Amino acid sequence: PHRPGGEKRQVKWHRRPVEGQLRRVHLIVAALLGTLALHAADAIERKLLGRRPAYDAGTMGKRLFGSAPAGVALRWVYGPGLAVLQEELKLRAWIFGPAIALGELLALPRLGATPPIRRWRRGELLTLFAHATTFALVVRAVGRSKS
Repeated sequence: PHRPGGEKRQVKWHRRPVEGQLRRVHLIVAALLGTLALHAADAIERKLLGRRPAYDAGTMGKRLFGSAPAGVALRWVYGPGLAVLQEELKLRAWIFGPAIALGELLALPRLGATPPIRRWRRGELLTLFAHATTFALVVRAVGRSKS
């Protein structure tokens, strides 16, 4: 559009800064890699414990939804959501990981996703804290290396 007097009006296109877009991409990558790391941790935990732990995603899926794949699918929503929270709150992995485990210890039995904690077998509490902290460490390491 022209202004009176013949001057052309400049149209300004507002774009988000490229750095902000890259930060979001890096956060998504960190979230997905952190969640993928949990699948590797699952195999190690099964080997250490000699069985699936009480907090196994597939087992929780069966308990909650009647389907192991539903539990695994839920992890792919829950994991990235926690990763975003960790990065937005800028919490250290050594704090955030155990906080996740503590929250899960309180919530999962109440939701019926796991048996009560008193019925968990030897080693499962320790591996849960290692599991959650591994996730937080991977998210932080990948998030930091990309920013």
